[in-house]
Amino acid sequence: MDLSIVIINYNVKAFLTQCLDSIYRSQTQYSYEVIIIDNASSDSGKDMILDLFPEVRWTDNAQNVGFGKANNQGLEQVKGAYTLILNPDTVLREDTLEVSLNYLKVHPEVGGLGIKGIDGSGQFLPESKRGLPTPMTAFFKISGLSRLFPRSPLFSRYHLGHLDPNSNHSVDILVGCFMMMPTDLLRQVGGFDPQYFMYGEDIDLSYELLKTGHQNHYLAESQIIHYKGESTKRGSLNYVRMFYIAMVLFARKQFSGGSALAYTLLIYTGIYLRAGLAIFARLGRSAAAPLIDATVLAVVLEQLKRYWESNHRFINGGFYPDTYTYYVQGSYVLVWIIGLWFSGTYSKHARPSGVIQSMITATLLLGFGYGLLPEDLRFSRALLVLGATGGTAAALAWRTLLELLTKREFFAKPLRRPRVLFVGGGQRKLDLEQLLTERNISPSLLIHHNDANVAPEQIMGLVDLYQINECVADSAALSNGQLMEIMETIGHKCAIKTFLAHGNFLVGSNSSLTQGEAYGGSVFQTGNPVYLRQKRTLDILLPLLVLASLPLSAALFFGAGRGKFWTKVLGQFLPLLKGRYTLVGYSPADAQEYNVPETAAPIFDIRTGIPEKLDVPKNSKALVINYAREANVGGDCKQLWKLSKK
Repeated sequence: MDLSIVIINYNVKAFLTQCLDSIYRSQTQYSYEVIIIDNASSDSGKDMILDLFPEVRWTDNAQNVGFGKANNQGLEQVKGAYTLILNPDTVLREDTLEVSLNYLKVHPEVGGLGIKGIDGSGQFLPESKRGLPTPMTAFFKISGLSRLFPRSPLFSRYHLGHLDPNSNHSVDILVGCFMMMPTDLLRQVGGFDPQYFMYGEDIDLSYELLKTGHQNHYLAESQIIHYKGESTKRGSLNYVRMFYIAMVLFARKQFSGGSALAYTLLIYTGIYLRAGLAIFARLGRSAAAPLIDATVLAVVLEQLKRYWESNHRFINGGFYPDTYTYYVQGSYVLVWIIGLWFSGTYSKHARPSGVIQSMITATLLLGFGYGLLPEDLRFSRALLVLGATGGTAAALAWRTLLELLTKREFFAKPLRRPRVLFVGGGQRKLDLEQLLTERNISPSLLIHHNDANVAPEQIMGLVDLYQINECVADSAALSNGQLMEIMETIGHKCAIKTFLAHGNFLVGSNSSLTQGEAYGGSVFQTGNPVYLRQKRTLDILLPLLVLASLPLSAALFFGAGRGKFWTKVLGQFLPLLKGRYTLVGYSPADAQEYNVPETAAPIFDIRTGIPEKLDVPKNSKALVINYAREANVGGDCKQLWKLSKK
């Protein structure tokens, strides 16, 4: 056996399918085997994978043991003279294995071989070639000097920015998504250090290979796609913490004395600095808009008060009392801000209509409360209405103005129906149309190009001509090399997705798509944080209102024959408060089966209105999917009203 390929899988069955397909389409004289270690995936896709690729050797772990330990498990099984550590979210070009193995055979001085990588939009991945993260290199990276001088041999040592990505080079560090090396050498250094869990293993192993007297090389004669970080949010605080802690572990292991201490202090400084900046930036982003709104609303109310008291209320002299200025106006602003937050104005999903609707709703609530106040506190309904009108206009105005001045989007743009260019076979176009229909996705335009040998420049012409924003490449008709050429040519123009030859998957950049989920989870409202926040509020407030209004609610609901319904609701009161249940929705089993966002278990199933725990027929797939896409709190209330009458 020439080569053993070890892949660690964790909940990325679509990408794993594409990865395996690219392996078995390799054009090589060398023999190889594929070993998969599954790290306790909730949905590994094992049965489907083994049915499609029966040659695969599969091992299931009872728990997630981490990247390094799992690879060591695979290392125990390898039979090849060379071993390739490969990520499941990668795609090999047809010549990758041939070119890589030929290179290692010609260069016995090479201990580890990495390769040129591009992401799902065709952009070069700078981590494909890296320098040793010495204290000075780490300082330049943490301080941001490497970004300021990306081509400097000194400041950009971490990513070796001065080296041509299209030429072969000797490098220090390989990237863990593709590491090929002699099996005996890999076993000599003991494989991966199990102390690392997710990050840093590739850096440590690369350095161990260098310590044997061998070199590590970067190969540019072939390339791979690495969709990169599909199971990890690289911008999260958790990623920053785990990565830098891994670097501390590396320093303590590989450096000694003052160097280790300096490195450790530098890394910890980087952790706290990055975390502090991230927290500060997050708080700033979160608080800026509400603070501006509060200021704008307060100014509008104050100016209206001054106008109203001098021109209408106190024509002959006089002023509104401080009670109105500080307490009443303050209450107005507070309720309006809460209303804006509740409607999702401060999220990425904000829309101008949402601002208007939330201000109207909050004002109606204020008007209701106004009517319950003592006579001496009812200062002016007119100022409330005028303040709401002026405040709404001001809230829309400052956002619009800043959008024009800064080019930053404060409002979500209207969702565009995809304009799709499909490059593939005629029958496959029908399969794609069926998939889109099943997912309730209706492209405004679907252009079909059935020439498998189409030049990327021709595709660029079609993209420009028809204003395409989604290009779907048929993996059954195109080679992986052609796919990469298309990505590199038009990836900056539109999204690139691949319609896999196996499994009926549509996968693309920056999303770990599950089976049949064509354009990502964002199309599902049940995954929308604004809706989830509103739904959670409904789950808490509705039972509380029923309890607070006893015995009136008992007479109203139980007397109307809805006692069974409310008994079930109130019986799950504590689980509702804890978030373990929701009033209405679909079950976790349906979420997994139909590939929709999972929510809390429902007390009432949307399909039948009977408790979720009962066995109900699985004949309402369309209903579940439609609910996931179109869910809103108003619809939930209507559904609950209907269910209460059953």
